[in-house]
Parts: sequence; structure tokens; C-alpha cells
Amino acid sequence: MQTKVLSSAVLAMTLLATSASAAPDGPFRAKVKLVTPVAAPVTTIINRVEWTCEGDTCLGIAATSPGLDSFMKQCRKVRAVLGPLTAYSSRGVQMSPGNMANCNEGPR
Repeated sequence: MQTKVLSSAVLAMTLLATSASAAPDGPFRAKVKLVTPVAAPVTTIINRVEWTCEGDTCLGIAATSPGLDSFMKQCRKVRAVLGPLTAYSSRGVQMSPGNMANCNEGPR
């Protein structure tokens, strides 16, 4: 009986630790490719994320997640400030070509 209780406690602690490490409140990293490269390096803040652009590549870094926006809303906010994009990825997930077209056509 004690072994069963101990195993349950270890399992609960493991699940809690796994949930905490996968929480969306950790560091945020994103990358975009611009249709029109910037002429000179530029840095701007979009939705609490600092974006640094050189040429056609911009990197977005923040200490925590920029909020509860969907992947598409994140893309559209960046596009509204930086202009049309050829690629968008955040937290290691690359946006599909169809969704990229949607991001670029969506509301500003």
C-alpha cells in the first residue's frame, strides 16, 4: 500500500514539473522573413516582444510569452508593423504557406 501511495506522489510531482516546464509563460522566441528587406538594422517592440531586423530576417525575443494570442494573431501583429512576410515561426513552429498567405491578407 505504501508503495502505491509513494508511486502516486512521485507521478503527481513529475506531471506537475512537466506542466510547469511546458507552460507558455517561459521565454519567447520567434523569427520572420520579410518580403522587403530593411535598409539598415532596426529594433522595435511589438506586443511586448523586442524584434531586431537585419536584411530580410527579424528575430523576436521576450522573457515571457507575449500573451494569449493565437499563432495567426501573432503573425498579423508582426506583419502590421514590419510589412509583408514570407515566413513566420515562433517557439519552433513554422507557419504553413497557406497560413502565411492568410497572415499577409488579414486585417492590420
